[in-house]
Amino acid sequence: MSEHAGELACVGLGIILGGQLTALARNQLAQADQVFLHGNSPLLLDFLLTINPKVVDLQPLYRAGESRRDSYEAMIALVVQAVTDGRRVCWACYGHPAVASWPPGEAVRRLQAAGYRATLHAGVSADACLYADLNIDPLAHGCLQFEASQFLFYRRQVDVTAYLILWQLNITGDYTLQRLDSDRNSLDMLVASLCRWYPPEHQVILYEASELAIWPYRADHLPLATVPEAELSQATTLVIPPLHRNPADTAVLDALAVPAGHYLRRQ
Repeated sequence: MSEHAGELACVGLGIILGGQLTALARNQLAQADQVFLHGNSPLLLDFLLTINPKVVDLQPLYRAGESRRDSYEAMIALVVQAVTDGRRVCWACYGHPAVASWPPGEAVRRLQAAGYRATLHAGVSADACLYADLNIDPLAHGCLQFEASQFLFYRRQVDVTAYLILWQLNITGDYTLQRLDSDRNSLDMLVASLCRWYPPEHQVILYEASELAIWPYRADHLPLATVPEAELSQATTLVIPPLHRNPADTAVLDALAVPAGHYLRRQ
């Protein structure tokens, strides 16, 4: 039991407007005393208003020339204050509230530490859409995922027998947390880094999930070397297919007595 009256539920709205909202999320939205929206589409705001008229859009807290970290702290402060005022609050997030979305999780941590009931509820995230749209089973070959800037900033290791997915490609190299547009120099650096493992001609995919059921998703196939020249948006994700198949460990197969005709022997 919570020590206080106020509570927070962070829910994911999914990617396709209205079509991927879970029954649990809809109930949380409808029953809330206050709903906060964390998303950049006016269509999302209009949609939420049909469920609950008490919606506050957090998008205006993003200000040109200011760090997104400051905007995130302002969002958290608003939501936490509403909860500590004793209200039942629902924070509605684009996609999944715990995927590429730091503020909801941080608000939950702070409220839980203060004795309030605060929860995160899963939603359909962009990677779920990617797997379906591109017909990729992440367990079939393995799948590594990084935020593009994090991949560039740190000494990450790559397994070229697995898929490599780099999110938020458009703001690669943005250490200021202020930029929303792509930077050619940073993209060139990213491709140069990737070319330590992949040849420049390796075919990659620029992916963007559809936000409306009637819109097509984007899946542009192109050589890795040409990525910096491509048109990017805030939704663009870089998908790098495996370079070659994963070789089987014959010593392990022998120890397990895997038969000669088994498919693992044909890898």
